[in-house]
Amino acid sequence: MKSSISGKVMIIYGSTFLLIIVLTFWLSYRGTVGPLEADLTNTNLALLKQVDQKIEVAFRQTEKDLLALMEELEFVYFMLDSYNDDAQKYSNYYVITTKLKNFINANPTFSSIFVYSAVNGDILTEKAYMNDISSVDNWLADNMDMPGYFKWMTTHPVWDGTTTQNVVTLVRSYPTLSSPGYRNGIVAVNINEVVLYDMIKSVYEESSAGHLFIFDADGKVVSHDDKTLLYQNLKQLPYMKNVLAAEGSGSLSVKLNGEPQTVFYRTSAYTGWKMVSIMPESQIYEPLQITRNLLFILAGVMIVLALIVLFYVNRLTFKPLDRLVSKLSGTYQPDKKRGFDTAGFTYLETVFEQMMEDREHLEKHVRDSKSVLKWRLIMDMLTGYRTDYQALRHHFEFTGIKLYSERYLVCTAEIGKPEGCLSPRDETLYTYVFCNVAEEMMGKEDAGVAIDLGGGRAALVFSFAEGEAEQNQLRALAILEWILEVIKKQFGLVATVGVGRGVKELGDIQSSYGESRKALRYKMLFGSHSVISIEDLQPPDSQDYYRLNRKATRIMEALKQTETDKIKEDVHQAFEKAVELGLPPDLIRQFSFDLIVKALQVADAIGIGPEESMGNLDSIYEKIEHSEDWKQAESLVLAVLEELAAKLTSKRSLRGKNDTIERMLTYIQAHYHENDLSLDRLAEQFHLSPTYISKQFKEYTERNFIDYLIEIRIDASKALLANKDKKVNDIAEAIGYMNTRSFLRTFKKFTGMTPTEFREQAISKQPGQDTERT
Repeated sequence: MKSSISGKVMIIYGSTFLLIIVLTFWLSYRGTVGPLEADLTNTNLALLKQVDQKIEVAFRQTEKDLLALMEELEFVYFMLDSYNDDAQKYSNYYVITTKLKNFINANPTFSSIFVYSAVNGDILTEKAYMNDISSVDNWLADNMDMPGYFKWMTTHPVWDGTTTQNVVTLVRSYPTLSSPGYRNGIVAVNINEVVLYDMIKSVYEESSAGHLFIFDADGKVVSHDDKTLLYQNLKQLPYMKNVLAAEGSGSLSVKLNGEPQTVFYRTSAYTGWKMVSIMPESQIYEPLQITRNLLFILAGVMIVLALIVLFYVNRLTFKPLDRLVSKLSGTYQPDKKRGFDTAGFTYLETVFEQMMEDREHLEKHVRDSKSVLKWRLIMDMLTGYRTDYQALRHHFEFTGIKLYSERYLVCTAEIGKPEGCLSPRDETLYTYVFCNVAEEMMGKEDAGVAIDLGGGRAALVFSFAEGEAEQNQLRALAILEWILEVIKKQFGLVATVGVGRGVKELGDIQSSYGESRKALRYKMLFGSHSVISIEDLQPPDSQDYYRLNRKATRIMEALKQTETDKIKEDVHQAFEKAVELGLPPDLIRQFSFDLIVKALQVADAIGIGPEESMGNLDSIYEKIEHSEDWKQAESLVLAVLEELAAKLTSKRSLRGKNDTIERMLTYIQAHYHENDLSLDRLAEQFHLSPTYISKQFKEYTERNFIDYLIEIRIDASKALLANKDKKVNDIAEAIGYMNTRSFLRTFKKFTGMTPTEFREQAISKQPGQDTERT
């Protein structure tokens, strides 16, 4: 005879609670003392770990701050004693002293900083300048041959020029990565022992008893609550021997002054110092007695309550479950192979689990598939993968997309905030807002759908029930202006939209999408928060236009060099050439727009951002569009280029002269033909780091080092190619290329011609040669 669920519950749980009653008191006691003792031990060890981490974080930050300070160029002059005269020397001393003061003021944990030059024996602090220091008193010189690049010295007395303090010191070699025998000096930063101890003590409560101190691997005290023990060696104490011999962290029990105490210790993986906390056991285990009694009382109360709850739950819950199981057992068989008892609780649990899982899977599938399918459908349409409207119609209905069978127009939008860049999370959120607003607005007039393309971009597909392509595009432009106004007013968003041409069939939607993306590229010219139609851009289909557009490269080079006269000459020649070729006015306007866009790109690459370079370009498009003749368009373009050239000149004048980079440029001119010339070689030659040289070089020359070197070598090769008797292989080797193929590839990319083509052109232009100008 099968037993019921309620009967099984009473037997199983009743027996369990009887066993609990017997074992409760024993388990309560064992479960109180052991874990709480371990927890208290772990708590004290965790406090020491916090002390260790806090010290390590502070010390590592000190290393980083000191390394950043040592990168300053003034340290090079001081360490090498490299001055033109005494005026430059003391001026450099004043600059270093000022930076040392700022360094100390910015780091309240530091008490003083020392800079020692082994070349001249001078010492600078933030307070004093010391020279002729005796070898006995110069503790910095003792660290010149330390095995590593840096070390932390334990507590020692230091005189900073005004007072003597007990400090812990970070000593760093100069240069930063130099071995003994190759060092020029030492930089040391000091932390007062009182500051170090306060940093440690802050982890513990003010009322905590016992002692807290730190000593190094030899047993010498680094920091202690009893300042009279500083510098002393405590390794002879009985418990200190065990702590010194131990690794990692732990604890041990000792008797001090007749009272049992526990010694907690931890070894720092960073400094190797030992952190020790000594606490009376009476204080540590005081909470155990109270906690144990409370647990015994709580355990008894829980047993009584559990028995009461079991009785009422069985009457109110499991009896109805018996009836439910009897009904389900005849209609639902989850898995006969598993051999469930259809009158048992496991069977009922399995039935419910499967029912809930089926429901959740169905809901999730329906919910997720709609948004994913919608995005996939539109992307397939935009990329030309799906072009049959009838085949997609039922998918549109399922996902809630409303599109007509013909007359489409595609737009690409870029969404942002007026104040600048957005995080990826904000981009997703704002694009979602834009798509919702766009779909609502499009649905009011005709039909349409919007999806997120990622990176703060969205695609909008308009669908019209009637009308010609030009008429529908005008309607779309009006709706887009409406959308931009709504999102700016209600959400504070700005958006730029590129609009393609209207198409009749779904299969042509891919071309409209491509045109919308092309139109969006002219955001730099039209400005943010604007609608740019592909119809606004005249396509340069003429071969004459392509030939004319090559002259833009020469104009951009003159702009980079800020040669105003050359800019005027090249721009005038380009527009005269356009008139000579008989280009239509629309192509001349398009050429004007392209020149401005390229000039803005040149300015942006040099460091003049769009906000600065486009200050007076708000109406340039309309002015060029309504220009009466090509001369007026030429003057408008020339005005923009001259203004950008003036801004470039002003920006460069503010940089000032950099003697170090100038010497590097001279060095490069003299050694460019050597194939091992690199940033690392410059760093070794001028005693600076490659990273520092790269940054300073780019700021001063507006080019990367490698780009500058390539330009020097290519210019040199042009002069050599004028001699037709020299072989290309020999020329490549003469300018520093070990691989001729690498030289050929670089020359073609840099000049647009192969070396042979360049040589033929150069020879043809020499006196006595026939020339032909196109």
